[in-house]
Amino acid sequence: MNIELLLSSEETTAELLDTLVLHRPGQGRPPLSVQFLCRPKGASARRQDARMSLPPLSWFEAYQLQAFTGRLATATGTESYQVELPEAGLRLTGLATRSGNRLAEARLIRVEPLRNAARMFVPFAINGTPADIRAYARMLYNRLWEAFCRG
Repeated sequence: MNIELLLSSEETTAELLDTLVLHRPGQGRPPLSVQFLCRPKGASARRQDARMSLPPLSWFEAYQLQAFTGRLATATGTESYQVELPEAGLRLTGLATRSGNRLAEARLIRVEPLRNAARMFVPFAINGTPADIRAYARMLYNRLWEAFCRG
């Protein structure tokens, strides 16, 4: 899997190493935390691995996140998808592009806060090939399932 995180705040990219899903019940807020473990690329590569996290998600929002990612992974042709998770304050926008050959296919997931979000963050994007996004969707599904079973 070769997924890049495009960090708009610094206009840099980072390699996605892993996605962590932590279940934190009983804290008076949504129980799931989704974190991205990444390593900056390029000139800033001397920095240590970093973690980026989404606002806390409910189980339903986590399902919508995973379903959105799976739908984008299996898209054919040029398609776009969008889903809003109002309780978390997130908007996900996905774009599947395709040129004449399979090597030019790409998938992009843009993650940004809604205007009325309780927790603002710098927008970022997840970029990869269709195969990479399929692998990421499977990994996200597996991490959510593990968190659910550990419950």
